[in-house]
Amino acid sequence: MTVGIQFCGGCNPRIDRGQLALELQKELVDMRFEVTFNNPYADIMVFMCGCLSGCAFKLSPTEPRFVMVAGATLDGVELDEDLIVSEVIRKVRQYYERLETEIRKEDYERRDGAEAG
Repeated sequence: MTVGIQFCGGCNPRIDRGQLALELQKELVDMRFEVTFNNPYADIMVFMCGCLSGCAFKLSPTEPRFVMVAGATLDGVELDEDLIVSEVIRKVRQYYERLETEIRKEDYERRDGAEAG
């Protein structure tokens, strides 16, 4: 699965977006996810915005599954900057696990239908 990290323009950063992105990339790669930067066509996007404006999301040409970091918030909830990476990883894992469950369910239904037919 590909995780994209999309940056805003960086005009008013209140967090160290670059450092957070590097930490996030390392953790995700260690978990065997592919990480791309500024690629809006990833399976799930992490919009890395330095402030609450959320420009990275606003400028996205697609409407992907996403996690929004905007200043010291994650999906609109304030949290310590030290917790952002671990919480993003938790959300990416949840999405991936839901996706795997849906795929397994579809495979089971196809096999069940083929056996009945």
